[in-house]
Amino acid sequence: MMPFVTDRQRVEQLLFIDQLRHVITIGARDVQEPETAETLRLLTQSRLETVALCRAQTFRKAQSRLERLDTAVFAPRRNEGAELADEGLALYCLLRRLIDTGYLAIVEGSAFDHATGPILRALQSRADEPGAMDEAETSAREIEADLRTQGYFLGLPEREA
Repeated sequence: MMPFVTDRQRVEQLLFIDQLRHVITIGARDVQEPETAETLRLLTQSRLETVALCRAQTFRKAQSRLERLDTAVFAPRRNEGAELADEGLALYCLLRRLIDTGYLAIVEGSAFDHATGPILRALQSRADEPGAMDEAETSAREIEADLRTQGYFLGLPEREA
């Protein structure tokens, strides 16, 4: 039996899928390249798995919430000229925090699990640049604060000072 997932939790899960899809779709040199195309397919599969048991009304609400979050939290960052690789690294840092605190779990062998490997490999060269991970951690904290302001990730433990 599948565990109960609230609408808010579903949006929190979809948020990462959608934002990583955006980073790949806009930032990849060639979305037709086999590994990139497969990663996008896996993220699409992951999205479908996340909404599979939703009623149409629940899905529409989730989609509206995601659009509002994108407008409120992510679009301004893109408009400020943030590099897509930096956005991807910030998402990775926030996702890692969610996993490390036990707030979110990625099911081993799931479509999302399989998609993360190629994404991390694609971001590695940027992550290796001096200061990039410090900037990504700062951006992740800002994104987290903005998402909390919007009413998401409220159960996530506060960061230590």
